[in-house]
Amino acid sequence: MVKKSSKLNLNNILNFKNNIIYNITLIIAILWILLTIIKKYFPIYFIQRNTIAMYLLIFIGLSLSKYFFNNLWFSIPLIILIFILHEIAWYGLYIGFTKDEGEVTNNFYSWANIYCNNTLKKDITNNNNNDTDYSEGLFDNNWNLNNEESFKLKFDTYFEYLKLKPGMKILDIGCGNGHWLQYCKNKGVEGLGVTISESQYKHNMINGLNVILGDVHKGILKTINQKFDAITCIGALEHMCSLSNKPKKNIEILNNYYNQVKNLINPNSESRLYLNSYMTTNKKYSKYLDVYWFINAYFITTAYGYGAYVFEEDIEKIYNSENSKILIKRDYTEDYRWILVRDNDSWGYCNYKFDTPYRIANFVKDVFTDPSWWQRFLYGYFDSWLWQFGGTNPEPMPENKDTPIRSYIYVTEITP
Repeated sequence: MVKKSSKLNLNNILNFKNNIIYNITLIIAILWILLTIIKKYFPIYFIQRNTIAMYLLIFIGLSLSKYFFNNLWFSIPLIILIFILHEIAWYGLYIGFTKDEGEVTNNFYSWANIYCNNTLKKDITNNNNNDTDYSEGLFDNNWNLNNEESFKLKFDTYFEYLKLKPGMKILDIGCGNGHWLQYCKNKGVEGLGVTISESQYKHNMINGLNVILGDVHKGILKTINQKFDAITCIGALEHMCSLSNKPKKNIEILNNYYNQVKNLINPNSESRLYLNSYMTTNKKYSKYLDVYWFINAYFITTAYGYGAYVFEEDIEKIYNSENSKILIKRDYTEDYRWILVRDNDSWGYCNYKFDTPYRIANFVKDVFTDPSWWQRFLYGYFDSWLWQFGGTNPEPMPENKDTPIRSYIYVTEITP
């Protein structure tokens, strides 16, 4: 009996070793399912679904390779094939549940805060120097303005557009590193910001700004029990949508979002204005939907996570809806390009850098924990962000309208 028991234990051990790849795959799959369920109801930031999914993909490839070929080297083409099929299903057929695009967006801005150099100095907004502004500058056709002058002109212009006064309250959706909030605070306007990025949230709290951490897709705006004189969404609205959605779904998302904005406006305010800087897909672009268009669109959306641009007429139909009308529409496409293209250290050229131990260590961490790291690398390598605005021409070209996107500043009036 003792010998038989020992033999059984040895066989169990050998079977476990032989099946260890299958067992690990099963454990990772269970962990991913549990995390998916938990994150649906509770925000968790210390572990990410996408990290678990990355290792699940690897071990599915290893398991299939072992089962069908008894050779783990076949896992490499199998992993690549599964990944390609996943991307086709996700972006081409709008079938997907495996990826958390909110995590991708959060990771992008954490990455940007590490690898992008500043475009603003502290004396403009009193913010900590270890940050940057991820939105447009304004030049008013004076292309010789430096970055600080351009951003100050932007803030001054937006403050004027919104008819803000000391004592008013403003909500900034997608507040980034808080430059606009800090500017308003300096002018006596009380601000509340919303960000999906944990690193930006911590940064804003250090700077003494009032910011909440949350995802608009998951109803964060519905938790705000205040009314505001004005609401802004500067360069963040595209993150409300996704290329993984059908176009009609994105329109529905934007409609629902704007209805929530309307509900947060103080109907008795002298302002009652909403300002949004937004990029629209340009159907008139001469290379619209060519191969290079799709390649750059893929790198942009996979780098950012949430992100898609609707057509100009679609966003304007939403803004010219019930209790709302467009008061100002301003093309700022070249302003946005010019603030970035003239400086090789700007975030328009942002990519991994290996000039400090911290940046090297973060790159290593990303390789092992973030499946989107290589897509961000290619996004930077191909200058995909600047491609949208017309490319990397080192001279101002405000006359160029043949660009993949057109960017507009919209100011709408919301009436009771």
